[in-house]
Amino acid sequence: METPFFDALIDDFGIWQHTDGQAILKKEGYALDDAARGLLVCLALNKPRQAEVLFGYIQKSCHDAGFYGFATNKRKFYRYPASDDATGQVVWAMGYAHSLGFHATEAKKIIDKCLPSVMQFDHVRGHAYALLGTVYTDKALAKQLLDKLMSFFQSADNQWLWPEPVMTYGNGVIPYVLLRYGITYDDKTVSKFGLKICKFVHKQCGLNGRLLAPIGNDGWLPKKALTVPEYSQQPIDTAYMVWAWLAAYQYFGQARYYKLAKQWSQWFEGANIKGERMYDPTTLKCFDGIDKADVHHHSGAESNICLLLTLHLLAQQATI
Repeated sequence: METPFFDALIDDFGIWQHTDGQAILKKEGYALDDAARGLLVCLALNKPRQAEVLFGYIQKSCHDAGFYGFATNKRKFYRYPASDDATGQVVWAMGYAHSLGFHATEAKKIIDKCLPSVMQFDHVRGHAYALLGTVYTDKALAKQLLDKLMSFFQSADNQWLWPEPVMTYGNGVIPYVLLRYGITYDDKTVSKFGLKICKFVHKQCGLNGRLLAPIGNDGWLPKKALTVPEYSQQPIDTAYMVWAWLAAYQYFGQARYYKLAKQWSQWFEGANIKGERMYDPTTLKCFDGIDKADVHHHSGAESNICLLLTLHLLAQQATI
């Protein structure tokens, strides 16, 4: 797969966070979560040079109490801690790297460094991302994180099978990680629960006959809401639902789940509210989302990472 736009985002320090679709917006600097997910792409697509850069960026972002979440265009790290999400994504990337033998010893050390903060995470997505990494390295720890993740569902019921009162961003990562856990350890109970949540998210995204699409971040989706915000829709939400249905297909082997993954992927191809393809087929440059006015043609690292992993995983009928 040729990925010239994505490749151009990576210099010899890290991956640039934002572009206007043409030029890199260097004043926006670099972000840890982009480096972590970007490392997943580089390892999956066999880009060793870029993988070395992003692994090095993650190492340089480490400090005694954890990680710095951002760096300036002058390559100076902002002196405040990374979010739960970003730290969890580091664990995910390090677990995947470890599984491939890519700086395996260093990757495991970084995971170990993360553990004290991971176990104190307040947010469900941070736990989900970290669990995606630990399934590669430590079954006992993965079970601990699974139990923490499941504790967020204590007040959920069949009418609102969700760990929060509002559905916001990256919803598909929750069923995805449960299904990935089930795949790794052949745990049918966890996989069935992951599938149940996947179906719930899918249903909410198509509520009342709505064209299947991500929940817009213009209000998100509170419990008991009757309509789903249309704008702004983002590639990350589409990508995670593709991956979740792929994981369901991988575990249960039912063709309809692969068809649902393909159905979600059509959002990138133009089956969306604007009827426009969400990427340039020549460069694989992915656009940042759909706003009320139009497709938002800026093209940041997150969007490109989500598209490339989606195309790769669909082609391989695989998950990571």
